[in-house]
Amino acid sequence: MKNKSDKLAKEAFVLYLVKEGYSDIKIVKAPADIVAFKDSVKYYFEIKKTAAENEYFGAATLTEWRAAYSNPDTYFFVICVEKGQTFDFILYSPEEFEKFSTIPPFKIFFNVPLKGSDKASSIRKNKSAIRLSKEKLNKLDEIYTVIKD
Repeated sequence: MKNKSDKLAKEAFVLYLVKEGYSDIKIVKAPADIVAFKDSVKYYFEIKKTAAENEYFGAATLTEWRAAYSNPDTYFFVICVEKGQTFDFILYSPEEFEKFSTIPPFKIFFNVPLKGSDKASSIRKNKSAIRLSKEKLNKLDEIYTVIKD
């Protein structure tokens, strides 16, 4: 089974950036996976690793897209295609990556305790997630209805 971690892809992309003349390269958590400078300009690289050969199905978060649209000339989605012990890199601007991206109907995630927990005291594990309510669901439904083709 292939390793799902993108750590090696990030490290390989850092080496690629060095060869391309970037400096002050850092692996970070936000607004992208890697930030680097070239000619005093700050660039952002969001790494998406795959071992797929024909087509890659993945996801980019709202936070990533927000940063991409805020930095359209310096933000890149990077597809890191795993080739054994090496990677091929395909860089996409937000405008280019948009052509491959869709917004599905919103999903509502749940986390149900099964043993040893009071079912009424479920605690959110993802602090950036929003607790569901009927009002919030109605707002999501309205937004999706408006933007859907």
